[in-house]
Amino acid sequence: MKKLLLFTLFFISNLSFAQDKKQAINDFLHTIIPDYNKKIFVIKEKTNVNHVIDIFKGKTSKDSITNEYKRDEREEIKPPLYNEADWARMKKKYYHKTEENTAADNLWLSTDFDYKHIEFFSSHLFIEFIVGHSEQHRPITNIFSFSEPIYYSGKKYLVFKVGQGTTESINGLTDNYLIIMKKENGKWVVINKSYQLDVFY
Repeated sequence: MKKLLLFTLFFISNLSFAQDKKQAINDFLHTIIPDYNKKIFVIKEKTNVNHVIDIFKGKTSKDSITNEYKRDEREEIKPPLYNEADWARMKKKYYHKTEENTAADNLWLSTDFDYKHIEFFSSHLFIEFIVGHSEQHRPITNIFSFSEPIYYSGKKYLVFKVGQGTTESINGLTDNYLIIMKKENGKWVVINKSYQLDVFY
């Protein structure tokens, strides 16, 4: 009986997490593209979660006197939102999650999104996809990449990385952000959006 109860609680917890992740991504997308009938493209491979966790902490440097590594105070995610203990717990829980997942778990599906006209393509074929789209004179369309959202500070926040661009650019998804969202009045809202300099291809 105890095992059944633990399994039930585990199942409910995982279901709740899956629902939160889906809602957070769609709530974020809705702030950019309000029309669910509008066509969008999504990179089918999920961005590695390790990258998200490393970006969240930011750069560190070694103190020449104490030999300890300290976080750069100029990082965009500042205390109290950044908390070393909360970050360490997030890293312990999610780091290497991408490697531990099955191949299918690391891919986005149409059921993950509320948009009715969504197409996926592989990041490995990014340039070929853009060139083909342009040669066919198809309409300029938004392209996104996402990491899987992960909880931070208990279940208070969801964190994920977003790459954004259009089929007009062959230079990759040049707008890259680390997004932190908090649930307010039944919706996930962005409370921090830090720009990243890396370019996604």
